[in-house]
Amino acid sequence: MVRRVVWLFLLLLPAFGQSEKPLLAGSARLSAVYPLNRGVSYTEARPFARALGLGYLERGADLYLTLGARALRLPVVPDPKAALARVEEPLALRQEGRVLVPVKRVAQALGASYAGSEAGIRVQLPPARLLDHYLAGGDGVEQLFLRFSRDVNLVSSGPARFLAVGAEPAEGFLPLFGDRLYGLELTPHPLGLELRLAGAEGLPLRYAPYPEGAVFWVGTPKKPAPRPLVVVDGGFGARGKRVAQALVARLKNQGIAARLGGGPTPAARAEAGTRADVFLVLAEGGSGAVYTYRPRGDALALAFVARAREALLLGGAPRALSREVAPAEASAVLAERLAKSLGVSRGRAELALLAWAPKAAALVELPKGDENALADKLAAGILAYLGRTR
Repeated sequence: MVRRVVWLFLLLLPAFGQSEKPLLAGSARLSAVYPLNRGVSYTEARPFARALGLGYLERGADLYLTLGARALRLPVVPDPKAALARVEEPLALRQEGRVLVPVKRVAQALGASYAGSEAGIRVQLPPARLLDHYLAGGDGVEQLFLRFSRDVNLVSSGPARFLAVGAEPAEGFLPLFGDRLYGLELTPHPLGLELRLAGAEGLPLRYAPYPEGAVFWVGTPKKPAPRPLVVVDGGFGARGKRVAQALVARLKNQGIAARLGGGPTPAARAEAGTRADVFLVLAEGGSGAVYTYRPRGDALALAFVARAREALLLGGAPRALSREVAPAEASAVLAERLAKSLGVSRGRAELALLAWAPKAAALVELPKGDENALADKLAAGILAYLGRTR
């Protein structure tokens, strides 16, 4: 008789297993179910995410739940057995058009507290307290960093306004001393804390989460200045070409845009340097010297270059002009840096190759010595002219 009662109890056990439990998520009353009565609580994903202020995204066969910088990816499967069999990663379950997620696994992954009993389940996220703020500027953009006591989701609620979902309500005004931003206004909201970036209205504004905080970018970043271009003409001699190749390689290693010049005719060789910030011509023979261009009447004079340099000298010229033409003194400064690095003299000569160079240009008569050492010294002189150090 006792044996029959035991078997009857075992047969009826699944019917009396856990089928549903009350679930309190934040302040929302939901319900948890137990697929296959295996003791693993699941709840509908979207209401659960809304109750805790989580980001929700379904994409293909995956569900993403996010809280600030935290993100949890859950593959969605249609079979409860498959969902419960994967212990190493949480899986979502699709049943009757709804997506269900494992309550305890999700709560733990996103930093929420979980408490379960025979009476029900409770999942809570503590209020996110605003702990600190920091303003930094540079390159036309101001960066405002906010630090909270936990990860928090931000939602844009208007021009330069954001809602920190689930944040602890506060009221006040925190002064900021930026070029544009002058304050952070805090206002209580039924869903958390509203932030207003005073001074950012009407300006380009981006934001992103980072662990236990958020960062805002206000303003338009300045375009980085183009890298200076150095063109090196190695001449027709084999030694000059080898030194030119070694020099270009060294400049590139220093982050300088550099390339070889040259061409079949003097005009082609000169044209290679018309877009260069530094145009260097290497020549063999002699004991070594650095030459800049000495005008030879009007025969080689370019009216555009001459007038542009005059405009730069007088001041008030458009900025674009300074990007195309450098003052004549630029070549003298370049020659000085090169001569000092090489330990040779300076001079001026009527060199057609340098006549049309709109920026710094010089011809280097290579002294005797090791080619690699010469390339090193030339690179040092060019870097010194550009205001760079190795």
